[in-house]
Amino acid sequence: MRRLVVGCGYFGERVARLWRDAGDEVYATTRGARGEALSRAGLHPLTLDVTQEVADGVLPAVDTVVFAVGRSDEATMADIHVRGLRAVLDALPGSTGRVIYVSSTGVYAQDSGEWVDEESVCEPAHAGGRACLSGERILFAHERGRDAAVLRLAGLYGEGRVPRKADVIAGRPIAGSPDAYLNLIHVEDAARTVVTAAASGAVAGRTYNVSDGRPLTRGEYVALVGSWLQVSPPEFEGGVGLGKRVRNDRLTNELGLRLRFPSPRTDIF
Repeated sequence: MRRLVVGCGYFGERVARLWRDAGDEVYATTRGARGEALSRAGLHPLTLDVTQEVADGVLPAVDTVVFAVGRSDEATMADIHVRGLRAVLDALPGSTGRVIYVSSTGVYAQDSGEWVDEESVCEPAHAGGRACLSGERILFAHERGRDAAVLRLAGLYGEGRVPRKADVIAGRPIAGSPDAYLNLIHVEDAARTVVTAAASGAVAGRTYNVSDGRPLTRGEYVALVGSWLQVSPPEFEGGVGLGKRVRNDRLTNELGLRLRFPSPRTDIF
């Protein structure tokens, strides 16, 4: 099988390596100077900035495309998830297979501690969530959306990424309420979700929340990080609202995914 990972960063590279290890031919895009490193890793690097023009013939014909472009200091979320996604979709060869778009649970704005699922109302409160929701709609309205799926990722953690670690080490007060909920997914489980969705026969037109389904409060999470670092957790300052709790029933029931890291309570890495 031939695969294309658009955005081969912290998350995308893990997806690429899973496909590579399965014997697939994997193309991976990068904005910067990581082409040589990706090549050494057994991937086929492509230099591409989705916020610029994507010329015809640049992208290879593949069985699966995953759009997993991360944040950038030089581009807005709309640059990436609206204009960038549309440019990639328009430039894909006609024989391209399934497209998987990596969105965010930031599309949900519920803030009273309620549970949300894929049928819940999406009225994003922040620019990032609005851009991702626009990206979802662009994909499903595009001709490439005929065999497409959307994955709404919760906050990623794992090796090399522990949210709030620097604040806990420095003892900096954290803005927000310690009682607000935090939804997370280990990066390895998130990458396995992409691979599973690519191989599934019944995901076309479907949206999946990619969360461990066991949200912590922010206070619980910061205490967990402090315990791991063996330091006292910092205080919280201000903050209103309780956030939302993200269900993952569709992920586990339809895709049959069994999480290897069911909660940072058991393994923060």
